[in-house]
Amino acid sequence: MNLHYTGANGELTPAQLTKLEKRFVTLGKMIDGKGEKEAHVILKTDKRLVKQAEITVNFQNHSLVSVAKGPAYLPALSEALDKLEKQVIKLREKRRDKVRVGVKLTETVAKEAAKETAKTAPPKAPAAPKLKAAKVSKKPMTVDEAVSVAMRKNVVYVAFRDAETNGISVVIRREDGDFDFFQA
Repeated sequence: MNLHYTGANGELTPAQLTKLEKRFVTLGKMIDGKGEKEAHVILKTDKRLVKQAEITVNFQNHSLVSVAKGPAYLPALSEALDKLEKQVIKLREKRRDKVRVGVKLTETVAKEAAKETAKTAPPKAPAAPKLKAAKVSKKPMTVDEAVSVAMRKNVVYVAFRDAETNGISVVIRREDGDFDFFQA
């Protein structure tokens, strides 16, 4: 991982720098698998002599920033790296979950399930014919009006509120063309 230090990095010993670079290499491998990303490390000191480390990395069109404070630069950098690793893991999981729930995957699973049930299930009976129903206004109507609606809209049945009894009634067209009347 390519590191760009800004600020007071003279306080870190070479041993500390190699330890940090190893952690940055593992972070780089988490990000892109090769460790070729760039990281910007900014080291600052507050007025109260508190050391602050800020690390910025670009990952999947997101700018990941982690800031940590400590009594020295090494603990602050370690804490900032921990925070950055958590952010990377969270973004990777989001991406993985987003990729896994795809339309193609659900379609293939549904097709395979349908094939399995077709193999194990007994032969099906012929499907019932689809019925067409008329959309009728909500106002009450008489039986004669319901029959005329069924004839005019060429539907099999009409459910309506009966004007005389104020109950739900159904007019059904038989196969011979006559109508049956049912009250609920």
